Amino acid sequence: MKGNLYIILGDDDYLVNSSAEKRINANLPTKDREFGLEVIYGSVTTGNSAKACVDNVINSVQTPSFFGGSKVTWMRAASFLPGCGRVSEYQESKDAVDKLNDFLHRGLLEGQILIITAAKIRKNSAFFKMVSGLTKIEDFGSGMKSWEQEKVAAQHLDMFIEDQGIKMGSPARKEFLLRAGFDTRTIVSELEKLCVYVGDKNEASVADVREIVSIGREAEAWDVLDAFGKRDSAELVEALQPLSGQSGISIMLSAMIDKNIREMLVLREAFDRKWITSSGNWSSSLPIEADMILKNLPGNYRAMQSWKLNKNLRYARNYTQQELRVARFRIIELREKLVSSGQPEMFLLQTALLRVMARKKRKPVASRRRE
Repeated sequence: MKGNLYIILGDDDYLVNSSAEKRINANLPTKDREFGLEVIYGSVTTGNSAKACVDNVINSVQTPSFFGGSKVTWMRAASFLPGCGRVSEYQESKDAVDKLNDFLHRGLLEGQILIITAAKIRKNSAFFKMVSGLTKIEDFGSGMKSWEQEKVAAQHLDMFIEDQGIKMGSPARKEFLLRAGFDTRTIVSELEKLCVYVGDKNEASVADVREIVSIGREAEAWDVLDAFGKRDSAELVEALQPLSGQSGISIMLSAMIDKNIREMLVLREAFDRKWITSSGNWSSSLPIEADMILKNLPGNYRAMQSWKLNKNLRYARNYTQQELRVARFRIIELREKLVSSGQPEMFLLQTALLRVMARKKRKPVASRRRE
């Protein structure tokens, strides 16, 4: 192969995109980027879109730079490669991957440079085996467990601290990760903010970290989801308070809660139909219709981690199916109000959630008087 092929994989878009940028910088001078770099987004939702994406990529690679010299094509965030998700299972997507496979197998010509980034590629697929024989695949990992994410985040933090030339002891580093979380982009952003805060002192203490590093919105958002699942109104109000005033937070939370309710609906129905026990064990003899329903749902509920399944099932049992259906309607209604109403976002969100979580009081049955 005379041209260059780069395959970069991983869930962490900051690391993946940073690596892609390094490859671009190594192969294309900054002054040539305007006409020598073409980015084609591979995040698609249909098989036909996957076919169009591959056609565009091949056309881009084969089209020389406007002023000559090297040409870099970046197929960014491809969602249709084997193992990437539901879209990759469509026949049109498989045909598109086969076409890309054949094109790459023939080899890139001198001056042709292709970068492919994706969350993952299934390692036993023909496409993975073929490209791994053409180039070294850079894989930052995907689907990691929480302890693995913590370990990787700590390693990245150590590296970034060294790059910044700032001193930070072990307690401060632990406090930093507790507050910033494991997302690399957030870690970089918060570390830069911390460096500006400590200034010439050039050393960050635990107190400095607590003063300036923001608590990750995602971590706080999970507190809101837990309170909603527990149906604990007081805990919900307390969890929402630190998030008040953050731009766009209500829209983000409403989307997360909507997804959560959909999962709870599936588990509630599965429990009511005795497809799953209260301890989170799926029946070994599911009816054919149950097997078909679960297979066609987005996400693999039967492969869900046991701790997550047990927690979500416990939360689902706090609501009836009818209450969860009403909850979905209320959240959809809320999302429309958030973009059209002039009322404060947090007020709308809190009001809608408390309304959904409220338990209906049963009317006392009037006792009959004896004649």
